Amino acid sequence: MRARSWRLPLVALAALIFALGLASCGGDDDGDGNGDGDGAAAESEADGEAVNTAIVLPCPLSDAWCKQGHDAAAALEEEGEIALEVTTNAPQDTAGVTRVLSQYAQDGSELILAHSTWQDAAFATAEQFPDVNIATYAFENMDNVAILEEPIYEGAYLAGMIAGGITETDVVGGLAGQDVPLCRAELEAFAEGASRTNENVEFVDNYLGEWNDAALGKQVTESLIDQDADVVIACGGGPASGMIQAIAEADISGFGYVGDQSAEAPDNLVGSVMYNLEPYFRAAVEDVRNGEFQPAGSYSFGLADGGVDLHLNPDYSVTEIPDDVMQEMEQVKEEIQNGEFEVPYVAEG
Repeated sequence: MRARSWRLPLVALAALIFALGLASCGGDDDGDGNGDGDGAAAESEADGEAVNTAIVLPCPLSDAWCKQGHDAAAALEEEGEIALEVTTNAPQDTAGVTRVLSQYAQDGSELILAHSTWQDAAFATAEQFPDVNIATYAFENMDNVAILEEPIYEGAYLAGMIAGGITETDVVGGLAGQDVPLCRAELEAFAEGASRTNENVEFVDNYLGEWNDAALGKQVTESLIDQDADVVIACGGGPASGMIQAIAEADISGFGYVGDQSAEAPDNLVGSVMYNLEPYFRAAVEDVRNGEFQPAGSYSFGLADGGVDLHLNPDYSVTEIPDDVMQEMEQVKEEIQNGEFEVPYVAEG
């Protein structure tokens, strides 16, 4: 695997250095773009069928969102399915990330995983490199740009059911980096789930306008706690990190974001809403290998398909989850999996 970390500011010299392959290694945990790297280039020899793949991440691997995407791609590389290159801390402006995507396309990547809401940049790159396949979190398809769906709200609904059963104040809360469909759907599903098990519950929320600021996430969580919220969920890596700090200090309950974050607050995290990207990336890789990626469509793997889940934390100790609430949650989970129940999808406020 070859790892790159994009340094700001982006100027013409930086673009030239990147093009010459002299960009610094990624995989850093401190977010400064000077990581220790993910190892030397590892070309798969699986019958020569490894798909040349790049994943572009907007944050360091210490961020839950970026770690989950990286780990899914790395698992496919370990299996010999792909030859992987990684960029962490990519610029988040359209012009900047377009340069990163375009450089990978020019360098021969067959599949680019643009792991953020980068539709404009993906479309710009796709027009310039129509034979390169791109998957990102878009709102519409282009011939060579596929949509990665985000049914995280299904797991959030189950988390909400538990939240409604364990709240002692009858107030639960949510915070998110931006008011985008992913986060709106997650928070609204959490509120709906809580109402299902507690008809008296009130939901309070806040959208930060910032994905990566953990300190702001902590501050906003504290404001939700001031409004009597005693069970909280977050959307976004920075908001989730700040939320976990705040609930640990206040000794209340919360749920982790996209990956298992239980170790960060083992007493306070009831569990984590999981977003497993392996089936997404695997399907895209297979389509590229079989010449079936274009015209591009969308990839969606929900609770029934192993793409989403609610992972409970066995060390959680703030309170007991009532048996009847747990049983109802497990029943609803089964109903979602077999298609008997569809979690409401609310993408706008």
